[in-house]
Amino acid sequence: MTNVLELTGVSKTFDDIRVLHDVTLAVGPGEILGLIGENGSGKSTLIKILSGYHAADPGAEIRAGGMAFVHQDLALVASMTVLENLRIARFRTGFGWRIRWSTERAGVKRFLDQVGLDVHPDTRVGDLSVTEQALVAVARGLADIDETGNGQRLLVLDEPTAYLPRDGVERLFGVLRDLTAQGASAVFVSHRLDEVRELCDRVAVLRGGELVATVDAADKTERDLLELMLGRSVEDLYPDTASPEGEPWLTVEGLGGGALRELSFTARPGEIIGFAGLPGSGYDEVPYLLTGARRATGGTVQLDDRSVSAATLRPRAAIDLGMALLPADRARAGGAAALTVRENLTLPSLPAFTRFRSVVSRGRERKVAMEQSQRYAVTPRRPESALRFLSGGNQQKVLLAKWMLGEPRVLALHEPTQGVDVGAKREIFAHLSAAAAAGAVVLLSTVEHEDLAHLCGRVHVLRGGRCVRVIEGGELTPGRLAEAVYAS
Repeated sequence: MTNVLELTGVSKTFDDIRVLHDVTLAVGPGEILGLIGENGSGKSTLIKILSGYHAADPGAEIRAGGMAFVHQDLALVASMTVLENLRIARFRTGFGWRIRWSTERAGVKRFLDQVGLDVHPDTRVGDLSVTEQALVAVARGLADIDETGNGQRLLVLDEPTAYLPRDGVERLFGVLRDLTAQGASAVFVSHRLDEVRELCDRVAVLRGGELVATVDAADKTERDLLELMLGRSVEDLYPDTASPEGEPWLTVEGLGGGALRELSFTARPGEIIGFAGLPGSGYDEVPYLLTGARRATGGTVQLDDRSVSAATLRPRAAIDLGMALLPADRARAGGAAALTVRENLTLPSLPAFTRFRSVVSRGRERKVAMEQSQRYAVTPRRPESALRFLSGGNQQKVLLAKWMLGEPRVLALHEPTQGVDVGAKREIFAHLSAAAAAGAVVLLSTVEHEDLAHLCGRVHVLRGGRCVRVIEGGELTPGRLAEAVYAS
Protein backbone atom coordinates (compact mmCIF):
# COMPACT_ATOMS: atom_id res chain seq x y z
CA MET A 1 0.00 0.00 0.00
CA THR A 2 1.11 3.60 -0.61
CA ASN A 3 2.75 5.28 2.36
CA VAL A 4 0.87 8.18 3.94
CA LEU A 5 4.12 10.11 4.42
CA GLU A 6 7.49 9.77 2.71
CA LEU A 7 10.53 11.94 3.46
CA THR A 8 13.70 11.65 1.41
CA GLY A 9 16.90 13.59 2.10
CA VAL A 10 15.32 16.24 4.33
CA SER A 11 17.88 18.70 5.73
CA LYS A 12 17.66 22.16 7.25
CA THR A 13 20.30 24.85 7.74
CA PHE A 14 20.08 28.00 9.86
CA ASP A 15 22.85 30.60 9.64
CA ASP A 16 25.31 28.12 8.10
CA ILE A 17 24.57 25.59 10.87
CA ARG A 18 22.91 22.40 9.68
CA VAL A 19 20.41 21.30 12.32
CA LEU A 20 18.81 18.49 10.32
CA HIS A 21 20.87 16.07 8.22
CA ASP A 22 19.44 14.06 5.32
CA VAL A 23 16.43 12.53 7.12
CA THR A 24 14.65 9.76 5.21
CA LEU A 25 11.65 7.93 6.67
CA ALA A 26 8.10 6.81 5.87
CA VAL A 27 4.78 6.26 7.65
CA GLY A 28 2.43 3.57 6.38
CA PRO A 29 -1.38 3.39 6.48
CA GLY A 30 -2.72 2.54 9.92
CA GLU A 31 0.71 3.01 11.52
CA ILE A 32 1.66 5.04 14.58
CA LEU A 33 5.28 6.16 14.30
CA GLY A 34 6.98 7.49 17.43
CA LEU A 35 9.49 10.30 16.99
CA ILE A 36 11.96 10.74 19.85
CA GLY A 37 15.22 12.54 20.57
CA GLU A 38 16.85 14.86 23.06
CA ASN A 39 15.99 18.54 23.07
CA GLY A 40 17.90 20.05 20.16
CA SER A 41 17.95 16.76 18.22
CA GLY A 42 15.88 18.22 15.36
CA LYS A 43 12.39 16.97 16.21
CA SER A 44 10.78 20.40 16.33
CA THR A 45 12.54 21.48 13.13
CA LEU A 46 11.30 18.38 11.32
CA ILE A 47 7.72 18.95 12.51
CA LYS A 48 7.91 22.60 11.40
CA ILE A 49 9.07 21.48 7.96
CA LEU A 50 6.13 19.08 7.72
CA SER A 51 3.73 21.87 8.71
CA GLY A 52 5.22 24.28 6.17
CA TYR A 53 6.51 26.68 8.82
CA HIS A 54 10.08 26.06 7.63
CA ALA A 55 11.18 25.14 4.11
CA ALA A 56 13.59 22.23 3.84
CA ASP A 57 16.97 22.73 2.19
CA PRO A 58 17.01 22.21 -1.61
CA GLY A 59 17.01 18.59 -2.72
CA ALA A 60 14.51 17.29 -0.15
CA GLU A 61 11.46 15.29 -1.25
CA ILE A 62 8.30 15.26 0.84
CA ARG A 63 5.20 13.32 -0.20
CA ALA A 64 2.21 13.40 2.11
CA GLY A 65 -1.50 12.76 2.10
CA GLY A 66 -3.96 14.76 4.16
CA MET A 67 -2.09 15.94 7.25
CA ALA A 68 -3.05 17.85 10.41
CA PHE A 69 -1.21 18.83 13.58
CA VAL A 70 -2.02 18.66 17.29
CA HIS A 71 0.48 20.66 19.31
CA GLN A 72 1.31 20.54 23.01
CA ASP A 73 -0.60 23.76 23.75
CA LEU A 74 -3.50 22.52 21.53
CA ALA A 75 -3.94 26.01 19.98
CA LEU A 76 -7.61 26.18 20.93
CA VAL A 77 -9.49 29.40 21.74
CA ALA A 78 -10.93 28.82 25.21
CA SER A 79 -13.54 31.57 24.93
CA MET A 80 -15.01 30.09 21.73
CA THR A 81 -17.26 27.08 21.31
CA VAL A 82 -16.21 23.66 20.08
CA LEU A 83 -18.00 24.37 16.81
CA GLU A 84 -16.24 27.69 16.36
CA ASN A 85 -12.85 26.15 17.03
CA LEU A 86 -13.43 23.47 14.40
CA ARG A 87 -15.11 25.61 11.77
CA ILE A 88 -13.72 29.13 12.12
CA ALA A 89 -12.72 30.62 8.75
CA ARG A 90 -14.61 27.95 6.81
CA PHE A 91 -18.27 28.20 7.78
CA ARG A 92 -20.64 27.11 5.02
CA THR A 93 -23.17 29.76 4.19
CA GLY A 94 -26.48 29.82 2.38
CA PHE A 95 -28.73 32.51 0.99
CA GLY A 96 -27.70 35.99 2.12
CA TRP A 97 -24.35 34.67 3.41
CA ARG A 98 -26.10 33.26 6.45
CA ILE A 99 -24.32 30.46 8.27
CA ARG A 100 -26.20 27.17 8.19
CA TRP A 101 -25.88 26.44 11.88
CA SER A 102 -27.78 23.15 11.91
CA THR A 103 -25.59 21.82 9.09
CA GLU A 104 -22.46 23.04 10.85
CA ARG A 105 -23.45 21.38 14.14
CA ALA A 106 -24.17 18.09 12.40
CA GLY A 107 -20.78 18.20 10.67
CA VAL A 108 -18.91 18.95 13.88
CA LYS A 109 -20.84 16.24 15.73
CA ARG A 110 -19.57 13.71 13.17
CA PHE A 111 -15.96 14.50 14.04
CA LEU A 112 -16.65 14.56 17.78
CA ASP A 113 -18.18 11.08 17.43
CA GLN A 114 -15.01 9.87 15.72
CA VAL A 115 -12.97 10.78 18.81
CA GLY A 116 -15.59 9.50 21.25
CA LEU A 117 -16.39 12.93 22.67
CA ASP A 118 -19.99 13.39 23.81
CA VAL A 119 -20.25 17.17 24.15
CA HIS A 120 -22.54 19.63 22.44
CA PRO A 121 -20.88 21.61 19.62
CA ASP A 122 -22.01 24.84 21.30
CA THR A 123 -20.07 24.06 24.49
CA ARG A 124 -17.39 26.62 25.32
CA VAL A 125 -13.93 25.02 25.07
CA GLY A 126 -12.82 26.67 28.31
CA ASP A 127 -15.53 24.71 30.15
CA LEU A 128 -14.10 21.34 29.06
CA SER A 129 -11.55 19.25 30.92
CA VAL A 130 -7.97 19.17 29.62
CA THR A 131 -8.57 15.67 28.23
CA GLU A 132 -11.71 16.79 26.41
CA GLN A 133 -9.82 19.77 25.00
CA ALA A 134 -7.13 17.43 23.66
CA LEU A 135 -9.81 15.35 21.95
CA VAL A 136 -11.33 18.51 20.46
CA ALA A 137 -7.88 19.28 19.00
CA VAL A 138 -7.77 15.79 17.45
CA ALA A 139 -11.29 16.24 16.08
CA ARG A 140 -10.24 19.57 14.58
CA GLY A 141 -7.30 17.82 12.94
CA LEU A 142 -9.63 15.28 11.36
CA ALA A 143 -11.87 18.11 10.18
CA ASP A 144 -8.85 19.91 8.67
CA ILE A 145 -7.89 16.78 6.74
CA ASP A 146 -11.46 16.30 5.58
CA GLU A 147 -11.39 19.77 4.06
CA THR A 148 -8.46 18.76 1.82
CA GLY A 149 -10.50 16.01 0.20
CA ASN A 150 -7.50 13.64 0.50
CA GLY A 151 -8.45 10.08 1.38
CA GLN A 152 -5.31 9.51 3.45
CA ARG A 153 -5.29 10.81 7.00
CA LEU A 154 -2.14 11.57 9.02
CA LEU A 155 -2.21 13.19 12.45
CA VAL A 156 1.05 14.66 13.74
CA LEU A 157 0.86 14.92 17.53
CA ASP A 158 3.60 16.94 19.23
CA GLU A 159 3.71 16.24 22.99
CA PRO A 160 -0.10 15.94 23.22
CA THR A 161 -0.03 14.25 26.65
CA ALA A 162 2.12 16.84 28.43
CA TYR A 163 -0.80 18.29 30.41
CA LEU A 164 -3.02 15.20 30.61
CA PRO A 165 -3.71 13.07 33.71
CA ARG A 166 -3.11 9.33 33.31
CA ASP A 167 -6.76 8.51 32.61
CA GLY A 168 -6.74 11.25 29.95
CA VAL A 169 -3.66 9.71 28.34
CA GLU A 170 -5.37 6.32 28.20
CA ARG A 171 -8.49 7.87 26.68
CA LEU A 172 -6.47 9.68 24.01
CA PHE A 173 -4.53 6.50 23.19
CA GLY A 174 -7.79 4.58 22.83
CA VAL A 175 -9.04 7.15 20.31
CA LEU A 176 -5.79 7.01 18.33
CA ARG A 177 -5.89 3.21 18.20
CA ASP A 178 -9.49 3.32 16.94
CA LEU A 179 -8.57 5.85 14.27
CA THR A 180 -5.57 3.87 13.04
CA ALA A 181 -7.69 0.70 12.98
CA GLN A 182 -9.84 2.57 10.46
CA GLY A 183 -6.81 3.37 8.30
CA ALA A 184 -5.62 6.70 9.68
CA SER A 185 -1.95 7.14 10.61
CA ALA A 186 -0.11 9.15 13.23
CA VAL A 187 3.29 10.55 14.11
CA PHE A 188 3.58 10.72 17.91
CA VAL A 189 6.30 13.03 19.29
CA SER A 190 7.01 12.60 23.00
CA HIS A 191 9.67 12.63 25.68
CA ARG A 192 7.78 9.97 27.63
CA LEU A 193 9.37 6.76 26.46
CA ASP A 194 6.89 4.56 28.33
CA GLU A 195 4.06 6.14 26.33
CA VAL A 196 5.98 5.77 23.07
CA ARG A 197 6.46 2.04 23.70
CA GLU A 198 2.83 1.63 24.76
CA LEU A 199 1.29 3.38 21.74
CA CYS A 200 3.64 3.19 18.76
CA ASP A 201 4.34 0.51 16.18
CA ARG A 202 7.78 1.82 15.24
CA VAL A 203 10.05 4.48 16.70
CA ALA A 204 12.31 6.87 14.77
CA VAL A 205 15.23 8.23 16.82
CA LEU A 206 16.89 11.58 16.08
CA ARG A 207 20.25 12.52 17.54
CA GLY A 208 22.19 15.65 16.65
CA GLY A 209 19.90 16.30 13.68
CA GLU A 210 20.41 12.82 12.19
CA LEU A 211 18.04 9.87 12.01
CA VAL A 212 20.14 7.27 13.83
CA ALA A 213 17.61 4.43 14.07
CA THR A 214 14.10 3.29 13.21
CA VAL A 215 13.10 0.34 15.37
CA ASP A 216 10.05 -1.74 16.26
CA ALA A 217 8.69 -0.40 19.56
CA ALA A 218 7.90 -3.87 20.89
CA ASP A 219 11.54 -4.98 20.48
CA LYS A 220 13.06 -2.21 22.61
CA THR A 221 12.99 -1.35 26.28
CA GLU A 222 12.85 2.22 27.55
CA ARG A 223 16.54 1.89 28.39
CA ASP A 224 17.28 0.79 24.81
CA LEU A 225 15.47 3.81 23.39
CA LEU A 226 17.19 6.14 25.84
CA GLU A 227 20.63 4.85 24.86
CA LEU A 228 19.76 5.34 21.17
CA MET A 229 18.74 8.92 21.96
CA LEU A 230 21.87 9.70 23.95
CA GLY A 231 24.36 7.67 21.93
CA ARG A 232 25.87 6.29 25.13
CA SER A 233 25.11 4.05 28.07
CA VAL A 234 22.52 5.43 30.44
CA GLU A 235 23.85 6.92 33.65
CA ASP A 236 21.78 7.22 36.78
CA LEU A 237 18.98 9.70 36.20
CA TYR A 238 18.74 10.86 39.79
CA PRO A 239 21.66 12.45 41.67
CA ASP A 240 22.60 11.67 45.23
CA THR A 241 21.05 14.10 47.69
CA ALA A 242 22.61 15.09 50.99
CA SER A 243 20.76 14.87 54.30
CA PRO A 244 19.71 18.34 55.49
CA GLU A 245 21.07 19.65 58.76
CA GLY A 246 20.23 22.44 61.16
CA GLU A 247 17.05 24.05 62.37
CA PRO A 248 14.10 24.94 60.07
CA TRP A 249 14.45 28.33 58.43
CA LEU A 250 11.22 28.23 56.42
CA THR A 251 7.95 27.96 58.32
CA VAL A 252 4.60 28.00 56.50
CA GLU A 253 1.41 28.07 58.56
CA GLY A 254 -2.18 27.92 57.37
CA LEU A 255 -1.43 28.65 53.70
CA GLY A 256 -4.64 28.77 51.68
CA GLY A 257 -5.94 29.92 48.32
CA GLY A 258 -7.64 28.40 45.30
CA ALA A 259 -8.20 24.74 46.13
CA LEU A 260 -5.60 24.76 48.93
CA ARG A 261 -6.75 24.82 52.58
CA GLU A 262 -4.51 25.57 55.57
CA LEU A 263 -1.25 23.92 54.57
CA SER A 264 1.47 24.03 57.23
CA PHE A 265 5.04 22.72 57.08
CA THR A 266 8.60 23.60 57.99
CA ALA A 267 11.81 23.16 55.97
CA ARG A 268 15.46 23.02 56.90
CA PRO A 269 18.28 24.32 54.71
CA GLY A 270 19.07 21.77 52.01
CA GLU A 271 15.71 19.97 52.13
CA ILE A 272 13.88 18.91 48.97
CA ILE A 273 10.19 18.61 49.80
CA GLY A 274 7.53 17.32 47.42
CA PHE A 275 3.81 17.96 47.02
CA ALA A 276 1.55 15.47 45.24
CA GLY A 277 -2.12 14.96 44.57
CA LEU A 278 -4.83 14.72 41.96
CA PRO A 279 -6.03 17.72 39.91
CA GLY A 280 -8.05 19.99 42.17
CA SER A 281 -6.37 18.74 45.35
CA GLY A 282 -4.32 21.93 45.70
CA TYR A 283 -0.86 20.37 45.40
CA ASP A 284 -0.15 22.47 42.30
CA GLU A 285 -1.21 25.69 44.03
CA VAL A 286 1.61 25.57 46.59
CA PRO A 287 4.48 27.10 44.55
CA TYR A 288 2.33 29.99 43.33
CA LEU A 289 0.67 30.88 46.63
CA LEU A 290 3.96 30.66 48.48
CA THR A 291 5.69 33.14 46.15
CA GLY A 292 2.84 35.60 45.68
CA ALA A 293 2.21 34.62 42.06
CA ARG A 294 -1.38 33.84 43.03
CA ARG A 295 -3.36 35.63 45.72
CA ALA A 296 -3.46 33.64 48.95
CA THR A 297 -6.51 33.87 51.17
CA GLY A 298 -4.63 33.25 54.38
CA GLY A 299 -1.54 31.96 56.12
CA THR A 300 1.90 33.20 57.07
CA VAL A 301 5.33 32.61 55.59
CA GLN A 302 8.35 32.95 57.87
CA LEU A 303 11.90 32.88 56.54
CA ASP A 304 14.41 33.07 59.39
CA ASP A 305 13.13 35.90 61.56
CA ARG A 306 11.06 37.61 58.85
CA SER A 307 7.38 36.77 58.86
CA VAL A 308 4.90 37.98 56.23
CA SER A 309 1.22 37.48 55.57
CA ALA A 310 0.72 35.19 52.56
CA ALA A 311 -2.40 37.17 51.62
CA THR A 312 -0.37 40.35 51.10
CA LEU A 313 2.75 38.72 49.63
CA ARG A 314 3.55 39.79 46.06
CA PRO A 315 6.17 38.39 43.66
CA ARG A 316 8.63 41.26 44.08
CA ALA A 317 8.49 40.98 47.86
CA ALA A 318 8.94 37.19 47.59
CA ILE A 319 12.04 37.69 45.44
CA ASP A 320 13.40 40.18 47.99
CA LEU A 321 12.87 37.51 50.67
CA GLY A 322 15.03 35.12 48.62
CA MET A 323 12.23 33.08 47.03
CA ALA A 324 12.03 32.05 43.37
CA LEU A 325 9.31 30.37 41.30
CA LEU A 326 9.72 28.17 38.24
CA PRO A 327 6.15 27.73 36.89
CA ALA A 328 4.89 24.87 34.76
CA ASP A 329 3.86 27.06 31.83
CA ARG A 330 7.27 28.27 30.66
CA ALA A 331 5.89 29.71 27.41
CA ARG A 332 3.40 32.07 29.06
CA ALA A 333 4.54 32.46 32.66
CA GLY A 334 8.13 31.28 32.94
CA GLY A 335 9.98 33.37 30.39
CA ALA A 336 9.68 36.09 27.79
CA ALA A 337 9.84 34.18 24.51
CA ALA A 338 10.55 37.23 22.34
CA LEU A 339 13.46 38.42 24.51
CA THR A 340 16.97 37.06 24.12
CA VAL A 341 18.50 34.39 26.32
CA ARG A 342 20.67 37.12 27.86
CA GLU A 343 17.68 39.31 28.67
CA ASN A 344 15.77 36.39 30.21
CA LEU A 345 18.75 35.34 32.31
CA THR A 346 19.37 38.75 33.83
CA LEU A 347 15.82 40.09 34.09
CA PRO A 348 15.17 39.36 37.82
CA SER A 349 18.71 40.52 38.71
CA LEU A 350 18.77 43.56 36.45
CA PRO A 351 19.68 46.05 39.23
CA ALA A 352 22.97 44.19 39.66
CA PHE A 353 23.83 45.02 36.04
CA THR A 354 22.76 48.68 36.23
CA ARG A 355 24.96 51.72 36.76
CA PHE A 356 23.73 55.16 37.76
CA ARG A 357 20.26 53.63 38.30
CA SER A 358 19.43 53.50 34.59
CA VAL A 359 22.40 52.37 32.47
CA VAL A 360 22.60 48.62 31.93
CA SER A 361 26.08 47.19 31.42
CA ARG A 362 25.50 45.04 28.31
CA GLY A 363 29.07 43.77 28.38
CA ARG A 364 28.71 42.42 31.91
CA GLU A 365 25.29 41.03 31.03
CA ARG A 366 26.73 39.15 28.05
CA LYS A 367 29.62 37.79 30.13
CA VAL A 368 27.33 36.46 32.85
CA ALA A 369 24.82 35.11 30.30
CA MET A 370 27.60 33.18 28.56
CA GLU A 371 28.84 31.80 31.88
CA GLN A 372 25.35 30.68 32.93
CA SER A 373 24.69 29.16 29.50
CA GLN A 374 27.87 27.15 29.84
CA ARG A 375 27.20 26.15 33.45
CA TYR A 376 23.70 24.93 32.60
CA ALA A 377 24.70 23.35 29.25
CA VAL A 378 22.32 25.51 27.20
CA THR A 379 22.58 24.74 23.48
CA PRO A 380 23.08 26.44 21.16
CA ARG A 381 25.22 28.77 23.29
CA ARG A 382 23.96 32.01 21.78
CA PRO A 383 22.89 34.49 24.46
CA GLU A 384 21.66 36.94 21.82
CA SER A 385 19.20 34.44 20.30
CA ALA A 386 15.53 34.81 21.21
CA LEU A 387 14.38 32.33 23.86
CA ARG A 388 11.65 31.02 21.56
CA PHE A 389 14.23 29.59 19.17
CA LEU A 390 15.53 27.14 21.80
CA SER A 391 14.10 23.68 22.34
CA GLY A 392 11.83 23.16 25.35
CA GLY A 393 14.53 21.56 27.48
CA ASN A 394 17.02 24.32 26.76
CA GLN A 395 14.42 26.97 27.50
CA GLN A 396 13.81 25.32 30.86
CA LYS A 397 17.54 25.29 31.63
CA VAL A 398 17.69 29.02 30.84
CA LEU A 399 14.79 29.75 33.18
CA LEU A 400 16.30 27.68 35.98
CA ALA A 401 19.67 29.40 35.45
CA LYS A 402 17.88 32.76 35.60
CA TRP A 403 16.67 32.15 39.14
CA MET A 404 19.80 30.41 40.34
CA LEU A 405 21.78 33.50 39.36
CA GLY A 406 20.19 35.23 42.36
CA GLU A 407 21.10 32.33 44.70
CA PRO A 408 17.56 31.87 46.07
CA ARG A 409 17.04 30.53 49.57
CA VAL A 410 13.74 28.93 48.57
CA LEU A 411 13.17 27.52 45.07
CA ALA A 412 9.56 26.53 44.31
CA LEU A 413 8.93 24.52 41.15
CA HIS A 414 5.82 23.22 39.40
CA GLU A 415 6.36 20.41 36.84
CA PRO A 416 9.97 21.45 36.13
CA THR A 417 10.59 18.62 33.64
CA GLN A 418 7.33 18.83 31.71
CA GLY A 419 8.06 18.40 27.99
CA VAL A 420 11.77 17.89 28.70
CA ASP A 421 13.87 15.01 27.36
CA VAL A 422 15.68 12.58 29.63
CA GLY A 423 19.11 14.14 29.13
CA ALA A 424 17.90 17.62 30.11
CA LYS A 425 15.87 16.08 32.92
CA ARG A 426 19.00 14.56 34.44
CA GLU A 427 20.79 17.91 34.21
CA ILE A 428 17.91 19.77 35.86
CA PHE A 429 17.80 17.25 38.71
CA ALA A 430 21.55 17.66 39.21
CA HIS A 431 21.14 21.44 39.50
CA LEU A 432 18.28 21.06 41.99
CA SER A 433 20.42 18.71 44.07
CA ALA A 434 23.32 21.19 43.91
CA ALA A 435 21.04 24.03 45.02
CA ALA A 436 19.92 21.98 48.01
CA ALA A 437 23.53 21.04 48.80
CA ALA A 438 24.31 24.78 48.86
CA GLY A 439 21.61 25.29 51.49
CA ALA A 440 18.49 26.21 49.48
CA VAL A 441 15.07 24.78 50.27
CA VAL A 442 13.64 23.13 47.14
CA LEU A 443 9.85 22.69 46.93
CA LEU A 444 8.65 20.43 44.12
CA SER A 445 5.01 20.03 42.99
CA THR A 446 4.62 17.40 40.28
CA VAL A 447 2.61 14.42 39.06
CA GLU A 448 5.85 12.49 38.50
CA HIS A 449 5.86 10.15 41.49
CA GLU A 450 9.14 8.55 40.42
CA ASP A 451 10.87 11.95 40.57
CA LEU A 452 9.38 12.77 43.97
CA ALA A 453 10.42 9.43 45.43
CA HIS A 454 14.03 9.74 44.27
CA LEU A 455 14.63 13.44 44.91
CA CYS A 456 12.65 14.33 48.01
CA GLY A 457 13.23 13.68 51.70
CA ARG A 458 9.48 13.79 52.25
CA VAL A 459 6.32 14.32 50.24
CA HIS A 460 3.06 15.94 51.36
CA VAL A 461 0.04 14.26 49.78
CA LEU A 462 -2.97 16.55 49.33
CA ARG A 463 -6.62 15.66 48.88
CA GLY A 464 -9.57 18.02 48.90
CA GLY A 465 -7.24 20.96 49.50
CA ARG A 466 -5.71 19.54 52.67
CA CYS A 467 -2.59 17.58 53.49
CA VAL A 468 -3.79 14.07 54.35
CA ARG A 469 -0.44 12.31 54.63
CA VAL A 470 3.30 12.94 54.78
CA ILE A 471 5.45 10.14 53.34
CA GLU A 472 9.15 9.95 54.10
CA GLY A 473 12.05 7.61 54.72
CA GLY A 474 11.72 3.99 53.61
CA GLU A 475 8.01 4.53 52.94
CA LEU A 476 8.75 7.01 50.17
CA THR A 477 8.45 4.91 46.99
CA PRO A 478 6.61 5.62 43.71
CA GLY A 479 4.12 2.87 44.50
CA ARG A 480 3.31 4.18 47.97
CA LEU A 481 2.93 7.67 46.59
CA ALA A 482 0.51 6.49 43.91
CA GLU A 483 -1.51 4.57 46.48
CA ALA A 484 -1.74 7.63 48.72
CA VAL A 485 -2.66 9.98 45.87
CA TYR A 486 -5.38 7.75 44.41
CA ALA A 487 -6.81 6.48 47.71
CA SER A 488 -10.43 7.45 48.23
